Amino acid sequence: MSNIMNIPQIPAAPIENLQNDLHIGFTGDIAKRLQKVRWADEAHTLKVFPEAVDALMGAFVVAQGKEDQAYVIVQGSDLTRQRLEKDRQRDMLYKEIKKTVDTFATLTIFPDRQEAALRMQPVMQRYKIDPDGGVEAQTVATEQWLEEQLANYNLQQAAQALGIHESINQLKTLNDEIQQLTADRNDERSQKTTAELKTARAATDQAYRGMVLMVNAQAITTSVDPASAAMSHTYEVLIKSVQETIRYYRQLSDDRRRANKRVTVKSDIVGNHQYAVVAGWTWERLIQDGKAALAVDQDANPARIVSTDKKALKAGGLVLALQGVAVAPTDTIDVSREYELIALG
Repeated sequence: MSNIMNIPQIPAAPIENLQNDLHIGFTGDIAKRLQKVRWADEAHTLKVFPEAVDALMGAFVVAQGKEDQAYVIVQGSDLTRQRLEKDRQRDMLYKEIKKTVDTFATLTIFPDRQEAALRMQPVMQRYKIDPDGGVEAQTVATEQWLEEQLANYNLQQAAQALGIHESINQLKTLNDEIQQLTADRNDERSQKTTAELKTARAATDQAYRGMVLMVNAQAITTSVDPASAAMSHTYEVLIKSVQETIRYYRQLSDDRRRANKRVTVKSDIVGNHQYAVVAGWTWERLIQDGKAALAVDQDANPARIVSTDKKALKAGGLVLALQGVAVAPTDTIDVSREYELIALG
């Protein structure tokens, strides 16, 4: 009889917190592992597990398959494909515009064009448009730059001098089309498709929990029964393979979370504050990760959200604001903009 404390078990894993792509990857890998051990041979002629156990395993595999289908529909919609194609065209066009500006900014043999490029270059740099970054962040940054570019007579003249005025107009057309496609994806039909994926995910999570409870229980039962040594070994192999999968996806999730928390700090030329771009954070996430409560600093003008943590307050408080305006607790931080960051609690 085995020591019950040494019997392998599948640990609790909050898979409901995984992002959609990681959730599909994790549950798909688990489903494949289950299918490999559910049958005694490749012809699927003999079941390895008792009927009750196999039923729960089968229910999970079916649920995961439905989630996978729902995910494919969401990812492969016509609107998504159109949006990605427009984004590809926009990336190429912006890179061409930027290359023209950067090239003429260094060419002293064309003084008029160099002057025009040097007039446009710092404005473009200010908005930090990243053609290789996220579609939505790029759309916002591009719109903000174009608003200034097309409203400023001097910048328009500079674009004319560089021969890129029409390219900028084409870029605006593409950016507007991407904004519309993004809005269209949020219509009733798209919301229904997204809701179906959410429902399918919940069903997979429930089936996974039921399967895990049964496998863990059976592992204990067979381990303490000398007559079930072969079955006990089968459960042990399965559980260890699931543990490996959990560790792998937990590492992927942690790596992604750490990457999103990475902060790039730069000096402020007008004051003694620090500025930073924080990728992909919301205030809700900051509360969760920082373990420090947030509150509105009523004395600040304009009002800012600060940490009520004493150590953070002593260090100047937790302050994150865009151009002096506090970011609301539910707002998503825009990676294309600079936020004032004084201290993290």
